[in-house]
This record gives sequence, structure tokens and C-alpha cells, in this order.
Amino acid sequence: MKNNPILIAYADDHTAVRKGIIAFITALGGIKVVIEANNGAELIKAMEQAETVPEICIIDIKMPVMNGFETISVLKQKWKNVKVLVLSTFIEELYVLKMIRLGANGYLSKSCDPEEIKAALVSIRNNGMYFSDFFSQKIAVALDNRHIRLPKLTEKELQLLKYCCSDHTYVQIAEMMNTTQKSVEGYRDSLFRKLKVNSRVSLAMFAIKSGIVTVDQGVTPI
Repeated sequence: MKNNPILIAYADDHTAVRKGIIAFITALGGIKVVIEANNGAELIKAMEQAETVPEICIIDIKMPVMNGFETISVLKQKWKNVKVLVLSTFIEELYVLKMIRLGANGYLSKSCDPEEIKAALVSIRNNGMYFSDFFSQKIAVALDNRHIRLPKLTEKELQLLKYCCSDHTYVQIAEMMNTTQKSVEGYRDSLFRKLKVNSRVSLAMFAIKSGIVTVDQGVTPI
């Protein structure tokens, strides 16, 4: 199976961008786009009518009729084995965190090279995920294979780890933890060192993949 082309569905309302990216990644070889759609609703309808369901869906976030958050929610409910790669201009942590909670297997900026899109697709097929600089691939694979031991975390660090999966700012988290922002930043830096990551998204991924936090299936439209 891994020697066969990766079957892809791609939903993006910007036709020129979608077709340009498809041309680039298919030219690299090993990828076959079997479904194109202008939005999430079209993608879902095409998936329901398809004889062969694609392995990976590439979706944008901002789309008419059904946006990316709504789309991934439906995809994960209807086709539990289908993976999702988000390809968007929105690279702020807020959007990445929401997509992670909804089950995204990868997240890339549209400004990335086509070679990285292919690398992401291959990684998602082989390892189940790809988050580039957002998350340590080594830790991600280890978590998926249950080969990682959780380091000893304090009660405050565990509490912060759970809050990192929320939409709250560090100031708000400090209030909820009944402490100062400086203390929260100290707990965060300690988690960075212990988990060998360097971003809040990385902490959120770790919390979800290790089972510390349950994936939130709520959808927050943009």
C-alpha cells in the first residue's frame, strides 16, 4: 500500500491556488488527487459518492458554506480512518490549537514549499501526523507507538498543560490558576525543557496524544 500513490482530496475555494498546488505536488510523483472541492460541503458530498475514499484530505480553513473547522468535524465523524492536512494562511496558535483538538493530522502554511506538502503527506501516511516546526516529530511518533515515558510533572505543570489546549491567553490562565503570569511562564518554560519542545502548540499536542487531555469535538467557526 505504501508503494501506491497517496490518494488525496483537496478542498479550497481559491480555484487558482488549489489547482496550482495540485499541479506542483502531483508533479513530484507519488500523489494522486481524486477529489477537488470548493468548500467543505462539496468535499463531504464527493466523499459520500466516491467509490474509493481518499487516504488524506487537504483542507483550507476559511471556506464558504462549510469552513475548515466544520469540515474536519464531519470528516472525523464519518470516516474515522481518513487523515486531514490543514493548508491555510492562518498560522496563529489559536487556529492550530483548534484544528489539533478537532483531530488534524497535520498543519502547514500555504507559503510553504510544495516539497514540504509532499513530505507532510508521506509522513501522515507513514506516521499519522506532520506538524513541521509546531511539534517534535520524534515525540509525535514515540507517542503514537507508546514508546515514550512521561517525565515527572508537578501538579501546576499538569494543570498548565491542560490549559494549553484551550483558547485562553497566559494572562487568563494565570487568573484561573490563581497565580501570576510570570509563574505561568515559569511552568511553561519548565514544560518546554522536560518535554523537549518549544511552543504552546507542541504542549497541546503532547497533552492530547498522551491522553492527558481529551480531544474536544466542539466546532468554533471563524
